[in-house]
Amino acid sequence: MQNSSGMAVVPATDFSHGELTALWNRAYEGYFVPVAFDEQRFERHLRRGDVDLTLSRVLAVDGAACGISLVGRRGQRAYLAGFGIADSHRRQGLAGQLIKSQAAALSHAGIALAILEVIEQNPARTLYRRAGFKELRMLDVREWSFEKHRRKASTRPEPAALQQLHRACAEVCRPTWRREWPTVLDALVREHAVALGVWRDDTLCAYAVMPPPGDGQGALLDAAALDETAAHELLDALATARPGTRWRLVDEPEGSPLLRAASARGAVPVIRQVEMALTLHQDNDAPLA
Repeated sequence: MQNSSGMAVVPATDFSHGELTALWNRAYEGYFVPVAFDEQRFERHLRRGDVDLTLSRVLAVDGAACGISLVGRRGQRAYLAGFGIADSHRRQGLAGQLIKSQAAALSHAGIALAILEVIEQNPARTLYRRAGFKELRMLDVREWSFEKHRRKASTRPEPAALQQLHRACAEVCRPTWRREWPTVLDALVREHAVALGVWRDDTLCAYAVMPPPGDGQGALLDAAALDETAAHELLDALATARPGTRWRLVDEPEGSPLLRAASARGAVPVIRQVEMALTLHQDNDAPLA
């Protein structure tokens, strides 16, 4: 799409990964949290989010790319995996043009539902509301470092058992896009992440997916529990598995068993996000609760 003012919105496939990485960094310059990528981390972001570059969009003014909208796709659902305008072109109404074009592309592709997360105080929250996104729930980012406890746990639950527990936990509290099973499995297979399981009466009742040993980071790739008791046991198991680690859990839904347990033990809130959704077709095959 191009108009007389020299603005064009085109598929992201018109650009190389290197060009998209550079545009991403310009679009997120000065953002609330650091999200600068090198090309390798950008490609991992694309893979983890099942980003479809043919469905994603880039906005250009007079031939210069200055806006990016990345979209992941799983069936009839989509996920806004990154959205922003370069600082040199902000406050010109371009973000509204880009989100409008992106929504049109999603509708044309038969997407039933698009979801996103936005930091609570981000002015873009208003932009998404105007584009038709409705707020669903709050998500927390929490950090903690608890004392070591002795707790019986399995560091290598079988993938089939882990997938079954992931599904059961999702029925208790729906995970965000980046913590759905395809992303968790990718981390286990492609990134050598380590699964930690907690058992109760020979039944797996809680799990965490951690970076590989020696990674030096405490950012959990995923974690969930069937109930609050299992969540406390999981927190103890994490403290035992890697003593002294400061763990970080991203986008944990408000009221989940794990968030209740972590909050009760003093986990520190870092930021809050709002999950939002845009309904595009009524024949959605995977409604959100």
